[in-house]
Amino acid sequence: MIVVGSVLVGAFSYFGPAWSWGLSDRVYYSFDSLVGSATGTINLDVDIEAGSVKIEFEDNATLLYKIEVGVINRTVQETGAPTVTFSSNTIALDYTALEANITLGSALNYTLNVIAGAGLIDCDVTQGAHIGDVSLTTTTGSIESLMGSGLSISGSPDFAFESTAGLVDLIINLPVGIGGSIEGAVAFGTVDIDAPGWTEVTSNHYESSDYDTAEQKVTVVAQSNTGTIEAHIS
Repeated sequence: MIVVGSVLVGAFSYFGPAWSWGLSDRVYYSFDSLVGSATGTINLDVDIEAGSVKIEFEDNATLLYKIEVGVINRTVQETGAPTVTFSSNTIALDYTALEANITLGSALNYTLNVIAGAGLIDCDVTQGAHIGDVSLTTTTGSIESLMGSGLSISGSPDFAFESTAGLVDLIINLPVGIGGSIEGAVAFGTVDIDAPGWTEVTSNHYESSDYDTAEQKVTVVAQSNTGTIEAHIS
């Protein structure tokens, strides 16, 4: 279902009052779908040139996705309206410049592949989430990700976070019984990793004591060419 509107009250409540673009020149779109007959792993694939993407999970077994989008009216006039498609188990959003709030449900496993050329990616994976591989990438901007212990891990996924120029800020609390590895690397900048009780393998590379023996493990790699990596993992 697609809904288009320009009601500012709803925009303030969902996106917040501190948008970087003028609200008076924006168009709002809403896309949503129920799980229905969908099965297996769902891939979220987002690619924008500029803007911000916020991802969160909702403890809702009937929801496949809900996506709220704000776009500058001039961009719509020049490039057309944004669209969200769902095909072959992939939710796809590909556009030039927008701000998106994405909510995913709790019935199925998801993988995340998000690219924001210039902007912010904010990803909260908490209670009710079922998650596999994660790849969050910005060229100029920042990545913030919170992963709570109430999530469910699918297989032994890779979590990759990369900002060419900017901040990568991670808080990851792995479920009990899941092994973990985290490595941070910057060409110019700083890396600050807090991994209490974990073993430092090499500089800025830590592993949990059960990483080699756990049936499931999460491998986290955070990279920035010019910027800062801050991570807490347990």
